[in-house]
Amino acid sequence: GDVLYFATEARAGWTHSDPRPLYFWGYFVAINGIWLLVPGLLLLDSWHQLATAQRGHDRPRHKAH
Repeated sequence: GDVLYFATEARAGWTHSDPRPLYFWGYFVAINGIWLLVPGLLLLDSWHQLATAQRGHDRPRHKAH
């Protein structure tokens, strides 16, 4: 949703955002960027945990005699 939000605003020529640097970079980019950063970090963490679990599962197991 956030990518669509940024894309439609960019396509409209940034007409709905405040052009002052503090508001544009602080509010528009930084605050909305959190909605991209946090899910992205959670996705990377999940991928790392899944890869670690899969490596443990794929290790050859020794049979007990």
